[in-house]
Amino acid sequence: MNPIQPLAQAVAIQKNKIIKVGTNQEIKPLISEATKIIDLNRKTIVPGFIDTHIHVADFGKCLFWLDLTSVRSIEELQNLLKEKTKQTSSGRWIIGRGWNPDRFKEKRFLNVSDLDFVTPNNPVILYHQSAMICAVNTAALKLAGITHQTPVPSGGTVDKDLQTGELAGILRDSATNMVWKVVPEPNEDELLDATALACQKIVEAGLTSIHWIMLSENEISIIQKLHNQGRLPIRVNVIVPMAFLEKTTCFQSSDSLILHVGGSLIAIDGYLDSKTAALSKPYSDELSNRGKLLYTPQSLATSINRVIAAGFQPILQAMGDKAVDTAISAIEQTAKQPSGNSIRFRIEQAALLSPQLIERLKTQKIIVSVQPKVIATEFSVWSATERLGIKRAKWLHPLKTLLNLGVKVAGGSDCPMEPLNPLLGVEAAVSRVDFPEQRLSVYEALRLYTVDAAFSSGEEALKGSIEVGKLADLVVLSDNPLAVATSEIKNINVEMTILDGNVVYSKHS
Repeated sequence: MNPIQPLAQAVAIQKNKIIKVGTNQEIKPLISEATKIIDLNRKTIVPGFIDTHIHVADFGKCLFWLDLTSVRSIEELQNLLKEKTKQTSSGRWIIGRGWNPDRFKEKRFLNVSDLDFVTPNNPVILYHQSAMICAVNTAALKLAGITHQTPVPSGGTVDKDLQTGELAGILRDSATNMVWKVVPEPNEDELLDATALACQKIVEAGLTSIHWIMLSENEISIIQKLHNQGRLPIRVNVIVPMAFLEKTTCFQSSDSLILHVGGSLIAIDGYLDSKTAALSKPYSDELSNRGKLLYTPQSLATSINRVIAAGFQPILQAMGDKAVDTAISAIEQTAKQPSGNSIRFRIEQAALLSPQLIERLKTQKIIVSVQPKVIATEFSVWSATERLGIKRAKWLHPLKTLLNLGVKVAGGSDCPMEPLNPLLGVEAAVSRVDFPEQRLSVYEALRLYTVDAAFSSGEEALKGSIEVGKLADLVVLSDNPLAVATSEIKNINVEMTILDGNVVYSKHS
């Protein structure tokens, strides 16, 4: 990922730094009796991947959930539930995710009796692949206090049997929170172990650095404990919500290369899937709705200045074009201040754009952070074209246009909402189905997770490419992403992950 030296045969590492990149003959004089030599047998080595948007604690929790993504029938799902029940004490929740009736041979939704039949004594909540639909059993409905008379939150639906009028056990959109809010949180020891497991899975995916998007205050102590116990096998750039700014002094560590607070997240609007993303014009399928803007440019500028004063990078989350406009306006206002030009601003998502907004992003040198698998979901699951209309939808995540005009774009996963594997993100970016003119080359997509991801946090001098003087964070792949067919990128395996010159994961060890 170094344009000056695109390819090389060998890499030499001393302590935690790269000291030479070149041919085997150029590296040979550096080899001594104490040197450990790893023969890659013509496999491909690339810089350690960087994920700029991941919810690690939630990912850890999900690792203990039932994975239903490959289930092909309701009977198969019931068998999985039955086995899980044997491992779960009576009364404890069973949670799963990933089912889809389109994959079931029965070609129908789950219902409450399907779940009651195998799990009468455990409350069950199983999330649809889209995450905004869930199936629950009678035990879960009772714990949540949901009856025929229970008011349904705005924007939500509770399905009922068309013949009997009984609760069908399917909750949609905001109604899913009616059950989720009564699911007990894991205790701190359980969350610590779950998060440690998540970190190991992250390493196995070839990631050496992550931007950990915190969602709850208890994650502060979890991160600190993992660090103190030596259970962070990755570099962690913590992104804290504004509400926790004053509570992160515990992260101030001399070992800042492994753990540090990098930025603070300010959410300016909602999401396209719930139609709360702030738009300049109404949603095409709901003409009374323009979403919800959470800040004015003035109040946002005040919050940005507070983040800067705390010494952190302002990270603004904006989905709709009105929210992106508000974010850029606040950045333009901040940039006029004496210290404004030295700040590296970043917008998460910047989903719905326009030529004018893109030009302003370029002028202000604003970094855009995206999750390519989320982009695919916006079109395939959330029907973005119908919700926005085709004229606006063509400006939804226009990644190729952004890169062509010189806007820096960094990549992440949004795991656990989307898969962790960065190579799936690469493939999604290069094989985009909707508005294929926005497809990236494989090299451009790899930059999202390497060079430009490092740039997004001001760490491009330390990582993101295989160059002398940079940290020895590397990943060995079974195949070369630049050489295989696009459809085969997702099948590339991570063979080895190296952090600080140490092998922290090996597929064959």
